[in-house]
Amino acid sequence: MCGLTIVFDYSGTLSLEAVAFGKSDALERQLHLSGLADFGVASPDIFWNTIVNPTWEKGSRTPIGYRRLMVDKISEELTARRKDSSLADLDRAAGIFVGQYFSHSPIDPSWRPLLRELYNHPRITNVVATDHYAEATEAIKDQFRDMQMKAVSLPAGGGAKVRDKIGSASVTTDSKSCFFVANSADLGYHKDEEEFWVRVREETGWTPGDRLLLVDDFGANEIGGDLYGQEARVAKRWQGTKDLLTKVFAGRVEVVPFVLSGDETSGNGEAHLLIGKIAVSIRESLREGGCPHV
Repeated sequence: MCGLTIVFDYSGTLSLEAVAFGKSDALERQLHLSGLADFGVASPDIFWNTIVNPTWEKGSRTPIGYRRLMVDKISEELTARRKDSSLADLDRAAGIFVGQYFSHSPIDPSWRPLLRELYNHPRITNVVATDHYAEATEAIKDQFRDMQMKAVSLPAGGGAKVRDKIGSASVTTDSKSCFFVANSADLGYHKDEEEFWVRVREETGWTPGDRLLLVDDFGANEIGGDLYGQEARVAKRWQGTKDLLTKVFAGRVEVVPFVLSGDETSGNGEAHLLIGKIAVSIRESLREGGCPHV
């Protein structure tokens, strides 16, 4: 029987509320509640076009963090006099906003039964792979801690393999009871780059006989103002990631798009049904001793 590595995307896949936070009405409310509006970031258009989109590459590839990037970018527009008097207030407002964002980015309850099953399965290695800011790593690990599950982050490179570190931390060597968190801000690469997946392969104990299953929205469930979710970029990322996985994991790969229609009248019903379909397929295949075909 083959081993199976299951990789879940985070924002837009495991976490659906993270996307809802960026919708215009909710986002504008948070900009005002946090105090960022007092520094000129009072609308979603300003937020996306002057703060997030220009800084995304740096924020998602380095450990600088969302809060620091936001402060640095906004402070560029402040006069020297106001910068001296207001920088602490700006940092506080950015901290409130970032804290609210991650508090509104939980793992959706519909995923939790399946994640609990996969956590203790002896043949499965579980990975959360995300293009995100540095703060996301601890936020995601906190989500798993809340479910009484261990999660460990993948390092940028060098030193002992994280699997070996887990073994020395009283997790039995035949147990796969953890979720690995692979964040682009930690690794320095995005999911559409080969180096990202090489790190995942090297750090998680994947062997040539194993298969890999990726569940990802490829940015398709993001809201309109976010460049990450633009249709052309989504299609390119989808195909590019599939090609990279096929190369890095020796062709033993299956990609499952987690793409919602965007019909808000369905509430979370559509997502719940799609999660259920994925879960049933994984469970049936594992019972049969094979690998999933979703």
